[in-house]
Amino acid sequence: MITLKKLALAAGVCAAGILGATTTFAQSADGFHAIQVFPVVVDTASFTQRFTFRNPNATSLSIAPTYFPGTGTATANSVPCPAIVIAADSDKTFNTLRDVCPALAAGSNFGFLYTSSNNVAAYSGFSRVANPQGNGFSVEAFSANTFTSATSSVSGIRRLAAGGGAPAFQTNCFVANLNDVVPEAVPVTTSINVSVFSSTNVQLGATTAVALAPGKLTRLLDAFAAVGAPGGDHDNARVRFFELGGGEPALMSFCTVQDNTSFGADFRIAKQESSSGSSDAANGSVMGPQDDSARRDMTASEDVRMNSGGANVITRTFVIPGQTFPPNFTGFSNTHVMYFRHPDWVSCEIIDPATGVRALFSHNLEMRMLADDGVTVLAGGNDQQGFSPIYLGDKRSRNAGSNTRYTIEVETMIVDVVGSRPYRLHCQSGSGSTAGDVLRYQELVNRF
Repeated sequence: MITLKKLALAAGVCAAGILGATTTFAQSADGFHAIQVFPVVVDTASFTQRFTFRNPNATSLSIAPTYFPGTGTATANSVPCPAIVIAADSDKTFNTLRDVCPALAAGSNFGFLYTSSNNVAAYSGFSRVANPQGNGFSVEAFSANTFTSATSSVSGIRRLAAGGGAPAFQTNCFVANLNDVVPEAVPVTTSINVSVFSSTNVQLGATTAVALAPGKLTRLLDAFAAVGAPGGDHDNARVRFFELGGGEPALMSFCTVQDNTSFGADFRIAKQESSSGSSDAANGSVMGPQDDSARRDMTASEDVRMNSGGANVITRTFVIPGQTFPPNFTGFSNTHVMYFRHPDWVSCEIIDPATGVRALFSHNLEMRMLADDGVTVLAGGNDQQGFSPIYLGDKRSRNAGSNTRYTIEVETMIVDVVGSRPYRLHCQSGSGSTAGDVLRYQELVNRF
């Protein structure tokens, strides 16, 4: 029999499982956005949640919140909540979820809270979940753009029996499909595969699938039991979430590891490991988030697609034209612009499309990378087809601490060459980069 107390406890356990980080799936100091999501919110007899919103703008701000319930909880459908109006340069606090959303059904509620300023005005959100004794944990609001269909994982999960004075530990995981602001005529249900692996990377049990329509959240009570893992203790395991199908919706996945004595818990948002939806992933997954502005392993062979003013779309292939000596004494050059996030490590190279590996000296191209001032050479140079990882510098050392753009120049190495030379630009970085669009294309100039 499911009692109110059990529902309340389950809701509290759910809430405890969602505290976490993103980097994309690591909680970011870049916390002011126009659309913010609390991955878990709770209102039960055992747990309440206190919310604080911050408006840093010079004018007042109105935030529109909507509550989306977890499967099987007291509130059956989404609930539009009253507007949150915050004066200029001010904070506003709510003591409970029910204060934010008075129309919640009676009983135990947990789910996620979607909030938006419905314009470009940014704000931040913070909350704390606590029981009557004051024990609890924090749940930050996450920018909605953080959530994608990238394959993600949570590490360090455990299921341990009590013993030697230590409490029992349990892991609960949750998967959610973010609501669509502009819904499809027929909502598209997404299937998320959930797998658990041991500390030695051996799969435990079988992969289980969770089907979710937009705006739905489901809890997997005891992640090990959910996949049919063998009984007994499991420590330092990992759970993986993998989306099946097309459409690439925004998915939220997270886990809690709780002790079953005090019900203390932590919150672990799933980290995005690999993406099949980015521009680099046409032939498979690539490491990192589903974000074309943060590609950890970037390979590009053409420029941004541009509309010519009609139905045709123009692409510019990365190629250096041939040049005969004499009469011309100058070769051609392309300049690429890329944004990196320092401090970071970066390496780049020219790829020969014919071989798929770094171009040889005989391909007759060279490259170098310049700092944001357009003058300082950071790597590469004459006769260089690539460079090993370089350190971009400490935060204070570039652009007054702001992440910024860099340029990569590719040009003819020896002028007397007949025939064009296509190439791909391949860069790797720890925190990702943009795509390497061409800033100057096939200029008749030797820059180095």
